[in-house]
Amino acid sequence: MSLSLIQKLRLNFFYGLVVVLPVFATVWLVLFFVEWITGPASTLIGPGVPQLLSFAVTIFFITVIGFFAKNYVGKVILDTVESIIIRIPIIGTIYNSSKQIISAFSLNNKKNLVPVMIEYPRQGLWALGFITQESVAGITTEEGQQFGEDKVAVFVPTTPNPTSGFLLMVPKKDLIYLDVSFEQASKFIVSAGTTNID
Repeated sequence: MSLSLIQKLRLNFFYGLVVVLPVFATVWLVLFFVEWITGPASTLIGPGVPQLLSFAVTIFFITVIGFFAKNYVGKVILDTVESIIIRIPIIGTIYNSSKQIISAFSLNNKKNLVPVMIEYPRQGLWALGFITQESVAGITTEEGQQFGEDKVAVFVPTTPNPTSGFLLMVPKKDLIYLDVSFEQASKFIVSAGTTNID
């Protein structure tokens, strides 16, 4: 079946989009990350400093903090500063919550995030999630019963941004445990299911 000139141009345009959009998305994310990292350094050093230098200074500064945070003296200082921040109303709550979320998804703790399948948002539909806590404690009903004693906490990420999502408290019997790694499950979520879990 022969195509008209307009149809050929339109087809070529969409093929071009398939090629160009991933490149643009990657460049945009890299530039966004660089801008986000260099923002504080540019403010402190001055607006006239090249962005590449600000980025290098920021990376160096973060590395130095990590070096001192691993030492005894650094840990004492950080614990002292952290205890002060936690005591500040509202700010302390935000800081503590952010730290727990980052710690849960850090390289050291990701082995504790167990990939599971859960029927969500309704029966017959399945979502891929991660168990963040095997036993949900501390949630008490008005009758004094422990609501979470027989439930697990499951984080269901959104696609393609897995840093946002929904926290569900689910009976353990309603979950299907998967024989896949955290990286494999995350890759599947980020790709919106276009890549295979292997």
